[in-house]
Amino acid sequence: MNEKLRVGTGRKMDMAIASIFGKLKANIDFSFVEGKQRTLIFTSALPNEGKTTIAVNVAAAMAASDKKTVIVDADMRNPSAHLLFNLVNSRGLSDIISQGGDWRQYVYKAKVPNLYIITAGRKPSNPSRFLSSERFANLLTELAQEFDYIVLDTPPILLVPDTQIISPHVDGVILVVKNGKTSRDLVKEAHETLVRANANVIGAVLNHAGKKEGVYGYGYGYGEDRKTANRVSAKSHRTAPETAPTADAPDKTLISKTPIAPKSAAEGRPGASKAPKE
Repeated sequence: MNEKLRVGTGRKMDMAIASIFGKLKANIDFSFVEGKQRTLIFTSALPNEGKTTIAVNVAAAMAASDKKTVIVDADMRNPSAHLLFNLVNSRGLSDIISQGGDWRQYVYKAKVPNLYIITAGRKPSNPSRFLSSERFANLLTELAQEFDYIVLDTPPILLVPDTQIISPHVDGVILVVKNGKTSRDLVKEAHETLVRANANVIGAVLNHAGKKEGVYGYGYGYGEDRKTANRVSAKSHRTAPETAPTADAPDKTLISKTPIAPKSAAEGRPGASKAPKE
């Protein structure tokens, strides 16, 4: 079952959930001395630990603080961020890198104010080569000029090298750990792998902490004092067109397919660097 975006519909419970992720966003901000545009990775040691759901909801909390935020699905091997917005993953990051066009035409604007998403796009035969390319590095640079926060959802650390490739080029990495699933040894191995890659690991999120029936909590940091807050699952969000709605679909959509407008005319197309071969 796909988990959905928890922040942004305005109901009372959504406001409580927004507060939880707002606190997590504040903890992330406190990890940095200087206030500036921040590029962050959310990853995990293994699959199915909830990294995508956490990443998207933290991005929504960042956008709710009146900061222009984009979430980039950099997990081209097993993309899922588009599912949280009910988008079709027909084009996205892989197309930006392979074709070298203006990345703005691949950005979806969420109905949550200030929130945008770049989906993963079609799976390349060698995602690691794409993520180590000059075009991807140029994309991160250009996104940092346009957005206050860039949130990257990347593959599990212990499975493929993609996250290690990206991590030295971002401001911070957050490790998502699912309570009761990932052993302490595997978490330690994941952390050490990131450190060897010269990543700035700023903390960890304990997912499904203090689990009750349908209720989850989150803890932040590497210490033993794991303070958690409760949250509940929310209903799914539909995108236009409104065809064959599910029983859980709310009235409002969260995504429109309006291309993002540049901040100024001076910001143009990405540099015509050589595309990586698949």
